[in-house]
Amino acid sequence: MLLLDDIGGEVRRGLGHSAEQGSVTYRTVVLAEPHPIFTECLLNMLGIKREYTPVLDCAGLEQLLSAAPDREDTLLVLNLDATSSRGSAALNDVRKAYKHARLVLICDHTDDGLAHYALGNGADWVIYKTASVSELRSISKRIKSGISDEYIVAESEEVLERSGLYSKLANLTPKQMTILRYLRDGLLNKQIAYELGLTEATVKHHISLILKKLNCYRRTQAVAIANRMM
Repeated sequence: MLLLDDIGGEVRRGLGHSAEQGSVTYRTVVLAEPHPIFTECLLNMLGIKREYTPVLDCAGLEQLLSAAPDREDTLLVLNLDATSSRGSAALNDVRKAYKHARLVLICDHTDDGLAHYALGNGADWVIYKTASVSELRSISKRIKSGISDEYIVAESEEVLERSGLYSKLANLTPKQMTILRYLRDGLLNKQIAYELGLTEATVKHHISLILKKLNCYRRTQAVAIANRMM
């Protein structure tokens, strides 16, 4: 248990599940989380043992999307760091593939804006690794009961702004997300074209689409968003 000292936390908007549901026995658990110590601690808190319950460790988002049956007793555990260039758009991908499975989003750092966006776009629970053991125990109980968290994310101006930016980023394609990261890193169009095997004209076209989707007028504005959100 001492391993849990720096792990845990959550925020949630309720999805209307009642306490009368009782305890849920998850028949399949799918993990897309790059830190095995954390996942093993979480499984322990949930009372899930690998010798009795199929636990599938996925290398990334693509594997997770086809790893398990779409049932309410399937539990998905996703860290956006495991989604390569998809970012917040990964939540849309997951919910297209899984309409009924329950979804836990893992956040490496406290980000109420991401939690606000995630809870409105398919996540059943959000866990912060930066929170306390008692908070992780509390959310583990709710996950075991099948009841989505009833706590409300404080809708401050900053939280709503970040949530809105995550929503805009979710509209970018994987290639556009990659290009935005290159822009953030200071690469020129010709350098991005070389890295991706594209023509400069194609890169310019993607950048125009990125600016439009992020509601930016200049490249520097998009870079500022990338520096803040990615």
